[in-house]
Amino acid sequence: MDEAEVKEERRRLAELFDIAPGRILHALCALAVPDLIPPEGTGMDRLASAAEADPDRLSRLVLAAETLGVVRVDASGTVRLTAGGQLLRSDHPDTLRPEFAEIDMFLGWGAFAECVARGGTSYERARGGALFERISRDPASLTAFHAYMRVRAAQLYAPLVPYLAKRGFRSVVDVAGGTGGLTELLLAADDKLHVTLLDRPEVIELVPHATRARFGERLVLRPGDMLRSDLPAGHHAYALGSVLHDWADEEAVAVLRRCHRALDDDGQIVLLERVLSERGPDRGRLADIWMMAITGGQERTLARWNALAAAAGLVIDDVHDTADGEVSALVLVPDGAS
Repeated sequence: MDEAEVKEERRRLAELFDIAPGRILHALCALAVPDLIPPEGTGMDRLASAAEADPDRLSRLVLAAETLGVVRVDASGTVRLTAGGQLLRSDHPDTLRPEFAEIDMFLGWGAFAECVARGGTSYERARGGALFERISRDPASLTAFHAYMRVRAAQLYAPLVPYLAKRGFRSVVDVAGGTGGLTELLLAADDKLHVTLLDRPEVIELVPHATRARFGERLVLRPGDMLRSDLPAGHHAYALGSVLHDWADEEAVAVLRRCHRALDDDGQIVLLERVLSERGPDRGRLADIWMMAITGGQERTLARWNALAAAAGLVIDDVHDTADGEVSALVLVPDGAS
Protein backbone atom coordinates (compact mmCIF):
# COMPACT_ATOMS: atom_id res chain seq x y z
CA MET A 1 0.00 0.00 0.00
CA ASP A 2 1.13 3.55 -0.64
CA GLU A 3 1.10 6.22 2.06
CA ALA A 4 -2.40 7.47 1.17
CA GLU A 5 -3.86 3.95 1.33
CA VAL A 6 -2.21 3.33 4.71
CA LYS A 7 -3.64 6.58 6.05
CA GLU A 8 -7.14 5.73 4.81
CA GLU A 9 -7.05 2.23 6.27
CA ARG A 10 -5.84 3.59 9.61
CA ARG A 11 -8.77 6.02 9.63
CA ARG A 12 -11.29 3.34 8.65
CA LEU A 13 -10.12 0.85 11.29
CA ALA A 14 -10.02 3.52 14.00
CA GLU A 15 -13.64 4.38 13.23
CA LEU A 16 -14.62 0.72 13.49
CA PHE A 17 -12.84 0.43 16.84
CA ASP A 18 -14.41 3.59 18.33
CA ILE A 19 -17.01 2.80 21.00
CA ALA A 20 -18.04 6.44 21.47
CA PRO A 21 -20.78 6.68 18.78
CA GLY A 22 -22.75 3.82 20.29
CA ARG A 23 -22.36 5.23 23.79
CA ILE A 24 -23.50 8.69 22.63
CA LEU A 25 -26.70 7.22 21.16
CA HIS A 26 -27.21 5.15 24.30
CA ALA A 27 -26.89 8.18 26.58
CA LEU A 28 -29.33 10.20 24.47
CA CYS A 29 -31.92 7.41 24.71
CA ALA A 30 -31.31 6.50 28.34
CA LEU A 31 -31.81 10.17 29.30
CA ALA A 32 -34.85 10.44 26.96
CA VAL A 33 -33.27 13.50 25.31
CA PRO A 34 -35.01 13.03 21.91
CA ASP A 35 -38.41 12.91 23.64
CA LEU A 36 -37.63 16.27 25.24
CA ILE A 37 -36.92 18.10 21.97
CA PRO A 38 -40.15 19.56 20.50
CA PRO A 39 -40.60 20.06 16.74
CA GLU A 40 -39.76 23.75 17.02
CA GLY A 41 -36.55 22.93 18.90
CA THR A 42 -35.31 23.94 22.31
CA GLY A 43 -32.34 25.60 23.97
CA MET A 44 -29.49 23.77 25.67
CA ASP A 45 -30.31 25.03 29.17
CA ARG A 46 -33.97 24.13 28.90
CA LEU A 47 -33.07 20.71 27.53
CA ALA A 48 -30.62 20.06 30.37
CA SER A 49 -33.25 21.08 32.93
CA ALA A 50 -35.87 18.80 31.38
CA ALA A 51 -33.40 15.90 31.30
CA GLU A 52 -32.26 16.64 34.87
CA ALA A 53 -28.67 16.59 33.61
CA ASP A 54 -25.57 18.68 34.15
CA PRO A 55 -25.87 21.56 31.60
CA ASP A 56 -22.24 21.56 30.48
CA ARG A 57 -22.04 17.80 30.08
CA LEU A 58 -25.38 17.54 28.31
CA SER A 59 -24.29 20.31 25.94
CA ARG A 60 -21.15 18.34 25.09
CA LEU A 61 -23.24 15.21 24.51
CA VAL A 62 -25.63 17.07 22.20
CA LEU A 63 -22.78 18.60 20.20
CA ALA A 64 -21.24 15.15 19.79
CA ALA A 65 -24.65 13.85 18.69
CA GLU A 66 -24.71 16.60 16.04
CA THR A 67 -21.54 15.08 14.61
CA LEU A 68 -23.43 11.77 14.32
CA GLY A 69 -26.25 13.48 12.42
CA VAL A 70 -29.11 12.94 14.90
CA VAL A 71 -29.49 16.57 16.01
CA ARG A 72 -28.78 19.99 14.52
CA VAL A 73 -27.80 23.05 16.56
CA ASP A 74 -28.28 26.42 14.87
CA ALA A 75 -26.36 29.65 15.46
CA SER A 76 -28.75 30.67 18.24
CA GLY A 77 -28.15 27.41 20.10
CA THR A 78 -31.55 25.90 19.29
CA VAL A 79 -31.46 22.09 19.18
CA ARG A 80 -33.64 20.20 16.70
CA LEU A 81 -33.87 16.52 15.79
CA THR A 82 -32.91 15.32 12.33
CA ALA A 83 -34.81 12.56 10.53
CA GLY A 84 -32.44 10.06 12.13
CA GLY A 85 -32.94 11.63 15.53
CA GLN A 86 -36.70 11.18 15.22
CA LEU A 87 -36.10 7.41 15.29
CA LEU A 88 -34.75 7.81 18.82
CA ARG A 89 -38.08 9.13 20.13
CA SER A 90 -40.19 6.64 22.07
CA ASP A 91 -43.35 7.64 20.17
CA HIS A 92 -41.97 7.00 16.66
CA PRO A 93 -43.55 3.90 15.03
CA ASP A 94 -40.08 2.66 14.00
CA THR A 95 -38.40 3.69 17.23
CA LEU A 96 -34.94 2.47 18.18
CA ARG A 97 -35.28 3.89 21.69
CA PRO A 98 -35.79 0.63 23.64
CA GLU A 99 -32.86 -1.02 21.87
CA PHE A 100 -30.47 1.90 22.28
CA ALA A 101 -31.48 2.65 25.89
CA GLU A 102 -30.77 -0.95 26.94
CA ILE A 103 -27.55 -1.06 28.97
CA ASP A 104 -27.24 -4.55 30.37
CA MET A 105 -26.06 -6.30 27.21
CA PHE A 106 -23.48 -3.63 26.39
CA LEU A 107 -21.79 -4.18 29.73
CA GLY A 108 -21.06 -7.78 28.81
CA TRP A 109 -18.39 -7.21 26.15
CA GLY A 110 -15.34 -6.74 28.37
CA ALA A 111 -14.20 -10.37 28.26
CA PHE A 112 -14.99 -11.00 24.60
CA ALA A 113 -11.47 -11.97 23.48
CA GLU A 114 -11.29 -14.50 26.32
CA CYS A 115 -14.68 -15.90 25.30
CA VAL A 116 -13.40 -16.42 21.74
CA ALA A 117 -10.27 -18.15 22.99
CA ARG A 118 -11.73 -20.31 25.76
CA GLY A 119 -15.47 -20.60 25.24
CA GLY A 120 -18.41 -19.52 27.35
CA THR A 121 -19.93 -16.07 26.88
CA SER A 122 -18.36 -12.69 27.39
CA TYR A 123 -21.54 -11.57 29.14
CA GLU A 124 -21.36 -14.31 31.76
CA ARG A 125 -17.69 -13.65 32.46
CA ALA A 126 -18.28 -9.93 32.84
CA ARG A 127 -21.64 -9.97 34.66
CA GLY A 128 -21.40 -13.10 36.76
CA GLY A 129 -24.41 -14.90 35.29
CA ALA A 130 -26.23 -15.81 32.08
CA LEU A 131 -28.26 -13.05 30.44
CA PHE A 132 -31.72 -14.56 30.73
CA GLU A 133 -31.19 -15.73 34.31
CA ARG A 134 -29.89 -12.32 35.39
CA ILE A 135 -32.66 -10.24 33.86
CA SER A 136 -35.31 -12.61 35.23
CA ARG A 137 -34.15 -11.69 38.73
CA ASP A 138 -34.20 -7.94 38.05
CA PRO A 139 -37.70 -6.56 37.33
CA ALA A 140 -36.39 -3.31 35.80
CA SER A 141 -34.02 -5.13 33.44
CA LEU A 142 -36.71 -7.67 32.54
CA THR A 143 -39.20 -4.93 31.70
CA ALA A 144 -36.65 -2.95 29.64
CA PHE A 145 -35.46 -6.02 27.73
CA HIS A 146 -38.95 -7.14 26.76
CA ALA A 147 -40.01 -3.61 25.83
CA TYR A 148 -37.12 -3.66 23.37
CA MET A 149 -38.00 -7.15 22.11
CA ARG A 150 -41.64 -6.21 21.59
CA VAL A 151 -40.76 -3.21 19.45
CA ARG A 152 -38.17 -5.26 17.58
CA ALA A 153 -40.72 -8.00 16.83
CA ALA A 154 -43.24 -5.53 15.42
CA GLN A 155 -40.62 -4.05 13.10
CA LEU A 156 -38.77 -7.21 12.13
CA TYR A 157 -41.63 -9.65 11.50
CA ALA A 158 -44.23 -7.37 9.87
CA PRO A 159 -42.89 -8.07 6.33
CA LEU A 160 -43.36 -11.81 6.91
CA VAL A 161 -46.96 -11.62 8.13
CA PRO A 162 -48.61 -11.80 4.65
CA TYR A 163 -46.65 -14.97 3.90
CA LEU A 164 -47.53 -16.51 7.28
CA ALA A 165 -51.21 -15.58 6.91
CA LYS A 166 -51.38 -17.42 3.58
CA ARG A 167 -50.28 -20.67 5.18
CA GLY A 168 -53.70 -21.05 6.77
CA PHE A 169 -52.71 -21.87 10.33
CA ARG A 170 -55.63 -22.77 12.59
CA SER A 171 -53.82 -22.39 15.88
CA VAL A 172 -50.30 -21.28 16.70
CA VAL A 173 -48.09 -21.59 19.75
CA ASP A 174 -45.72 -18.61 19.94
CA VAL A 175 -42.84 -20.35 21.73
CA ALA A 176 -40.79 -18.08 23.99
CA GLY A 177 -42.77 -15.23 22.46
CA GLY A 178 -41.98 -12.64 25.12
CA THR A 179 -44.79 -10.17 25.68
CA GLY A 180 -46.45 -10.94 22.36
CA GLY A 181 -44.96 -8.79 19.61
CA LEU A 182 -45.23 -11.61 17.05
CA THR A 183 -48.45 -12.92 18.57
CA GLU A 184 -50.16 -9.58 18.10
CA LEU A 185 -49.10 -9.39 14.43
CA LEU A 186 -50.47 -12.88 13.75
CA LEU A 187 -53.79 -12.29 15.52
CA ALA A 188 -54.32 -8.94 13.82
CA ALA A 189 -53.75 -10.50 10.39
CA ASP A 190 -56.29 -13.34 10.76
CA ASP A 191 -59.45 -12.94 12.84
CA LYS A 192 -60.02 -16.72 12.88
CA LEU A 193 -56.60 -17.59 14.29
CA HIS A 194 -56.00 -18.61 17.90
CA VAL A 195 -52.54 -18.12 19.42
CA THR A 196 -51.09 -19.52 22.63
CA LEU A 197 -48.30 -17.27 23.88
CA LEU A 198 -45.79 -19.27 25.89
CA ASP A 199 -42.96 -17.84 27.97
CA ARG A 200 -41.65 -17.91 31.51
CA PRO A 201 -44.18 -16.79 34.16
CA GLU A 202 -42.41 -13.51 34.96
CA VAL A 203 -42.52 -12.60 31.25
CA ILE A 204 -46.16 -13.54 30.75
CA GLU A 205 -47.03 -11.16 33.58
CA LEU A 206 -45.71 -8.29 31.44
CA VAL A 207 -48.12 -8.89 28.51
CA PRO A 208 -49.98 -5.57 28.10
CA HIS A 209 -53.56 -5.53 29.33
CA ALA A 210 -54.57 -3.82 26.10
CA THR A 211 -53.35 -6.85 24.14
CA ARG A 212 -55.26 -9.24 26.37
CA ALA A 213 -58.44 -7.20 26.00
CA ARG A 214 -58.08 -6.70 22.24
CA PHE A 215 -57.98 -10.37 21.32
CA GLY A 216 -60.04 -11.96 24.07
CA GLU A 217 -60.37 -15.73 23.89
CA ARG A 218 -58.29 -15.94 20.69
CA LEU A 219 -55.23 -15.27 22.87
CA VAL A 220 -54.19 -17.80 25.50
CA LEU A 221 -51.36 -16.94 27.87
CA ARG A 222 -49.38 -19.98 28.93
CA PRO A 223 -46.54 -19.77 31.46
CA GLY A 224 -43.85 -22.32 30.67
CA ASP A 225 -40.18 -22.91 29.97
CA MET A 226 -39.41 -24.32 26.51
CA LEU A 227 -36.10 -25.75 27.79
CA ARG A 228 -37.52 -27.62 30.76
CA SER A 229 -41.10 -28.66 30.06
CA ASP A 230 -43.24 -30.12 27.30
CA LEU A 231 -45.07 -27.71 25.03
CA PRO A 232 -48.88 -27.59 24.73
CA ALA A 233 -49.74 -30.31 22.23
CA GLY A 234 -51.94 -30.60 19.16
CA HIS A 235 -51.58 -27.17 17.59
CA HIS A 236 -51.21 -26.56 13.88
CA ALA A 237 -48.05 -24.46 14.07
CA TYR A 238 -45.27 -23.70 16.52
CA ALA A 239 -43.59 -20.36 15.84
CA LEU A 240 -40.20 -19.34 17.21
CA GLY A 241 -39.29 -15.74 16.48
CA SER A 242 -35.55 -15.12 16.89
CA VAL A 243 -35.41 -17.77 19.59
CA LEU A 244 -33.00 -20.45 18.44
CA HIS A 245 -30.24 -18.00 17.56
CA ASP A 246 -29.93 -17.38 21.30
CA TRP A 247 -28.85 -20.98 21.90
CA ALA A 248 -26.08 -23.38 21.00
CA ASP A 249 -26.94 -26.37 18.80
CA GLU A 250 -27.64 -28.77 21.68
CA GLU A 251 -30.33 -26.58 23.24
CA ALA A 252 -31.74 -25.58 19.85
CA VAL A 253 -32.20 -29.22 18.84
CA ALA A 254 -33.83 -29.99 22.20
CA VAL A 255 -36.40 -27.23 21.61
CA LEU A 256 -37.10 -28.44 18.08
CA ARG A 257 -37.65 -31.97 19.37
CA ARG A 258 -40.18 -30.67 21.89
CA CYS A 259 -41.97 -28.82 19.11
CA HIS A 260 -41.89 -31.97 16.96
CA ARG A 261 -43.47 -34.07 19.72
CA ALA A 262 -46.23 -31.50 20.20
CA LEU A 263 -47.24 -31.13 16.52
CA ASP A 264 -50.65 -32.27 15.31
CA ASP A 265 -50.89 -34.54 12.25
CA ASP A 266 -50.30 -31.85 9.61
CA GLY A 267 -48.45 -29.45 11.85
CA GLN A 268 -45.53 -27.18 11.01
CA ILE A 269 -42.75 -25.43 12.88
CA VAL A 270 -41.95 -21.90 11.72
CA LEU A 271 -38.60 -20.33 12.54
CA LEU A 272 -38.24 -16.60 12.01
CA GLU A 273 -34.49 -16.29 11.90
CA ARG A 274 -31.58 -14.80 10.02
CA VAL A 275 -30.04 -17.03 7.32
CA LEU A 276 -26.37 -16.24 6.80
CA SER A 277 -24.71 -16.48 3.41
CA GLU A 278 -22.52 -19.55 3.05
CA ARG A 279 -19.47 -17.43 2.18
CA GLY A 280 -18.36 -13.86 1.64
CA PRO A 281 -19.12 -10.64 3.53
CA ASP A 282 -22.48 -10.58 5.31
CA ARG A 283 -23.65 -7.98 7.84
CA GLY A 284 -25.32 -10.86 9.65
CA ARG A 285 -21.86 -11.99 10.75
CA LEU A 286 -21.83 -9.04 13.15
CA ALA A 287 -25.08 -10.29 14.69
CA ASP A 288 -23.43 -13.70 15.00
CA ILE A 289 -20.68 -12.14 17.12
CA TRP A 290 -23.34 -10.57 19.35
CA MET A 291 -24.78 -14.03 19.90
CA MET A 292 -21.37 -15.50 20.70
CA ALA A 293 -20.62 -12.75 23.20
CA ILE A 294 -23.95 -12.36 24.96
CA THR A 295 -25.99 -15.59 24.86
CA GLY A 296 -23.69 -18.33 23.57
CA GLY A 297 -25.91 -18.84 20.54
CA GLN A 298 -25.24 -18.16 16.88
CA GLU A 299 -26.66 -17.04 13.57
CA ARG A 300 -26.72 -19.89 11.04
CA THR A 301 -26.40 -20.61 7.35
CA LEU A 302 -29.10 -22.60 5.57
CA ALA A 303 -26.83 -25.65 5.73
CA ARG A 304 -26.64 -25.33 9.51
CA TRP A 305 -30.39 -24.83 9.81
CA ASN A 306 -30.84 -28.00 7.74
CA ALA A 307 -28.52 -29.87 10.10
CA LEU A 308 -30.46 -28.70 13.17
CA ALA A 309 -33.75 -29.73 11.59
CA ALA A 310 -32.40 -33.19 10.69
CA ALA A 311 -31.15 -33.74 14.23
CA ALA A 312 -34.73 -33.20 15.45
CA GLY A 313 -36.29 -35.49 12.82
CA LEU A 314 -37.45 -32.57 10.69
CA VAL A 315 -36.82 -31.16 7.23
CA ILE A 316 -37.08 -27.61 5.91
CA ASP A 317 -40.12 -27.54 3.63
CA ASP A 318 -39.95 -23.88 2.58
CA VAL A 319 -37.87 -20.74 3.08
CA HIS A 320 -39.33 -17.27 2.58
CA ASP A 321 -36.96 -14.31 2.67
CA THR A 322 -37.73 -10.65 3.26
CA ALA A 323 -36.59 -8.09 0.71
CA ASP A 324 -33.84 -6.76 2.97
CA GLY A 325 -32.65 -10.23 4.01
CA GLU A 326 -32.83 -9.28 7.67
CA VAL A 327 -34.98 -12.27 8.62
CA SER A 328 -36.48 -15.30 6.90
CA ALA A 329 -39.33 -17.71 7.61
CA LEU A 330 -38.16 -21.33 7.61
CA VAL A 331 -41.01 -23.86 7.63
CA LEU A 332 -40.09 -27.23 9.14
CA VAL A 333 -42.15 -30.41 8.92
CA PRO A 334 -41.53 -33.99 10.12
CA ASP A 335 -39.13 -35.89 7.88
CA GLY A 336 -41.19 -37.81 5.35
CA ALA A 337 -44.19 -35.45 5.56
CA SER A 338 -43.00 -32.88 3.01
